[in-house]
Amino acid sequence: MSGQSWEDLSATQAGGGRGDDGARMQTLTIGDIRIDRVLEQEGPIFGLDFLLPDAPADLLDANADWLMPRYADPASRNLILSFHSLLVRTPNRTILVDACVGNDKERPARPPWHHASFPYLDNLARHGVGPDDIDVVLCTHLHADHVGWNTRLLDGRWVPTFPNASYVFAKREYEYWQAQNRAVPPEEPLNHGSFNDSVLPVVEAGRAQLVADDHEIDQGIWLEPAPGHTPGNIVIRVERDGARALLVGDAIHSPAQFADLGLSTRFCSDPVQSARTRIRLIDDVAETDTALLTAHFPTPTAGRVVRRGDAFGFEDL
Repeated sequence: MSGQSWEDLSATQAGGGRGDDGARMQTLTIGDIRIDRVLEQEGPIFGLDFLLPDAPADLLDANADWLMPRYADPASRNLILSFHSLLVRTPNRTILVDACVGNDKERPARPPWHHASFPYLDNLARHGVGPDDIDVVLCTHLHADHVGWNTRLLDGRWVPTFPNASYVFAKREYEYWQAQNRAVPPEEPLNHGSFNDSVLPVVEAGRAQLVADDHEIDQGIWLEPAPGHTPGNIVIRVERDGARALLVGDAIHSPAQFADLGLSTRFCSDPVQSARTRIRLIDDVAETDTALLTAHFPTPTAGRVVRRGDAFGFEDL
């Protein structure tokens, strides 16, 4: 699938994607903190050599005993990915981590996302949470598939979807994309236009909070710098009563990368730095009781990292 375009991928995603939250991650508890997944879409979306262009051609076959059919579809040989938010509830706050693709967005270069109509808010409601209940929206980085539900279309304008929330962006990340956005011509919108329709309206509404990349969100929940996928990319540590979780966003996209943590995606701004960050993070949690949650691992999403010889693997909680 080398050189595969989004037009090629659209039929696979539209036909094989699942967006009804019928397959859910089990609720994860870290002390008195509850973490759930809010699904937008899931399916066999990317070919290995599209997502991981430096991967050896035999990576799937060499790891078929644990990658297929759970994380890669044997028929299409596409990697199965999920696009979801993580809903983190503490005694004090309801936090939404990453905001997926969103509905009604102009994304002509991404046909599966163009004028999409995902049942995301219905899936959020299944967890007993509505848009007004969100206290904090936290984006690990500002790619288009992590900011989309920051806003919704109302009377022809993009307005904050979560009207009572503070939208927390790492200052380093925001300022990088702000500078990039000012530098591109209007006919070439940055990140498919997502900075203009899903980030700036939040800032203009006075809902954005720019923070250092080691900012504490709540007791036992704090950010940690994890550059490489983007310059200001962050991960989130959660610790309570001796239990731990690490929410890594796009620091790792697919369990296939556990076979070789040096493999970065085509979407990483600095593939070398991304690999260094990924190796550091995974080495830190391997063979521990720390729960790992990513932005794109398919159902059930949460697991623990184990060692498999010289590489790593992923086991459900």
